Amino acid sequence: MFVLFSHIAAFCALFAGAISDLKTTEVPDSFNVAGVLAGVALHFAASYPTMDFGTLLSFAVFTQPMQWLSALGEPLLWSLGVGAVFSLYGWGLYFLGMWGGADAFAMSVLGFGAPYAVSGPSLLYPISLFVAVLLAGFAYTLLFGVWKSLKNPEVLEMTKTELKENEKRISLEVLGAAGLCGLVSVFRPQLGLIYLVFLIFMIFLYRYFRNIQDELMVEEVAVDDLEGGEVLAEEEELGGRIEGITEEDIESIDKKKVTIREGIRFVPVFPVAVIIVDVIGYLALHV
Repeated sequence: MFVLFSHIAAFCALFAGAISDLKTTEVPDSFNVAGVLAGVALHFAASYPTMDFGTLLSFAVFTQPMQWLSALGEPLLWSLGVGAVFSLYGWGLYFLGMWGGADAFAMSVLGFGAPYAVSGPSLLYPISLFVAVLLAGFAYTLLFGVWKSLKNPEVLEMTKTELKENEKRISLEVLGAAGLCGLVSVFRPQLGLIYLVFLIFMIFLYRYFRNIQDELMVEEVAVDDLEGGEVLAEEEELGGRIEGITEEDIESIDKKKVTIREGIRFVPVFPVAVIIVDVIGYLALHV
């Protein structure tokens, strides 16, 4: 029961964050903190009856760390373990400048709050949840690109022009993809063909979204008009990570104008991933 409540708490925290992200482009840390704390607390409650407090209060953490970890109880151990792995992935992308802080924090909520299925621990569940984030993120980003291109059809023409201007490089990329897929085809011919089509599509999609980002998702504004929370463009960044600027940051800018960028509001992907695995996945297996 505690594990079910943890899944619900994680979904509620992520859903609230998604609504805030869509409305204001900002997600209060309190939503994600609540999701993480609820996940750990509820898995602690689920583990409590089987916890070995004698071992936990001893020095086994130094002499027998595996025995000490097992004394935590299976639910709490899964929450801390999967939470740590998901957090490492999410915050790693944040420090690489690929995700915003809210996205990374949402990944932590998933790991600590829904580390395994309500039916019981299984490595398949966190793997499925991780894949669901990737698939939902890909579909979400693709739909975002289609919406942007419908409003600004010139981006498609720009991408076609870029493809023509870089024929040699793109040809090498296609040949590399073909070589890789050729190796796969030795073992699974149909799979090799699927991979080839997917990789060629990704070669086009990468340039398409880069043009959207460079042309449609940037705006030059006066520093006096900044209110805080805006994300500076790459050439204007203060620290190299995707995060909104503060009032202190604004005061340190010695220019009259800066370029800010609009990011894809990615947080809605995370509650969708929970629905995919917990609801759609359950129905697919039991209906």
